[in-house]
Amino acid sequence: MIHMQTLAQATAGRRRRDTPQFVGFITDLIVSDDDAWPRPQAYLVEQTPNWTLPTHFHTQHQFQLFVSGTGSLGKHGVRKLEVHYASPYSAYGPLQSGPDGLAYLTLRLISDTGAWYLPESRPHLPLRIKKQQLHAAPSAEAMAQPLMTLEHVVEEVLIPLTESGLAAWLIRIPPGQKAVTPACADNNGGRFYVVTEGELKIGDVSLAALGSLYSSSVKNSNQALDLQAVATGAELIVLQFPASAMVPTDTAETAM
Repeated sequence: MIHMQTLAQATAGRRRRDTPQFVGFITDLIVSDDDAWPRPQAYLVEQTPNWTLPTHFHTQHQFQLFVSGTGSLGKHGVRKLEVHYASPYSAYGPLQSGPDGLAYLTLRLISDTGAWYLPESRPHLPLRIKKQQLHAAPSAEAMAQPLMTLEHVVEEVLIPLTESGLAAWLIRIPPGQKAVTPACADNNGGRFYVVTEGELKIGDVSLAALGSLYSSSVKNSNQALDLQAVATGAELIVLQFPASAMVPTDTAETAM
């Protein structure tokens, strides 16, 4: 199963969101039907400058990829291409945007439009399940050379592959060259490929910056995708979900 969407195609659906907890804009990139399985979800969040999104949790596995602006997540400063993973019911925040605002992609294997805010939702927070959060970002060395002047493919592990299947990578492809998707173990819940700079061709489809593609569970190298950069080169982040993300949990009752 493959789902994909370009930011240019999705921009028409950009909508303002104004609630006591969040002010900004939401743009849906990948939306799944209620009866689909899995139900991958990807959307761009543009958080208004100097706004604090309260600490909260979700009921599904989630990646966030920060794509512009400045801010902090809890006590952790975030920057462009920072990756944050949170397992179900793992509370994170507050998420503070800086003076230029903060934009980030939210990606889930199973759609979930709800957020449970703390402390008021604490009675709904399970205490006896394992919770996990991870932060990662590309190294200065991997990002040192401009994309247009690269001579060889750069691949960097952001989150090392775990027994659960969780992993993340940065791939930078020189103009006109190809790369293959990273190898992985059998146990995973599928991957999102997010183009962050340049333009990428996958088969007959082209994805420019912030174009997103979901590919269902990758079992072996025979299912690898051929990644072809166009004349601009291509930079992308690959986000792989753990196999347990295929197991749905309860849906939150309040939406962000």
